[in-house]
Amino acid sequence: AAAAPSSGGGFTAGAQRPDPLLTDLDGRRVRLDAWQGKWLLLNFWAPWCPPCREELPLLRALQQRAAAHGLQVIGIAEDTPAAVQAFLKATPLDYPVLLPGAGHPGLAFGNTRQGLPYSVLIAPDGRMLKRHYGAFTALELSAWLPPALQ
Repeated sequence: AAAAPSSGGGFTAGAQRPDPLLTDLDGRRVRLDAWQGKWLLLNFWAPWCPPCREELPLLRALQQRAAAHGLQVIGIAEDTPAAVQAFLKATPLDYPVLLPGAGHPGLAFGNTRQGLPYSVLIAPDGRMLKRHYGAFTALELSAWLPPALQ
């Protein structure tokens, strides 16, 4: 279900996605336009968040399974670069992990509760389609994705 946007950003199903300042782990700016034309699953998470860590294997498996269907999982880690790098050294992920460059990009994508994890599905044309608060179970993730990505 769609929610009305708030002054600090918001989620409206069918609205164009925002373009917040994001950086890679080396501090270089990254734009989501780099994945234009792909399905995007943005997953806001943090290494210190137990439910976030619990759902990472599901997202890793989804990336491996659905990449051929045009899906790109992108993690947006809400922690310091050093903490994220240390976590990824111990728990490698095979999809990009970015950092908020400034502000609260999760809020721009409708995470008005500001809880983690939080996920948003974006269509290849840039429209935000769905959001999910909390960690996915395998069944929830399967039901949440469109048939084209199964």
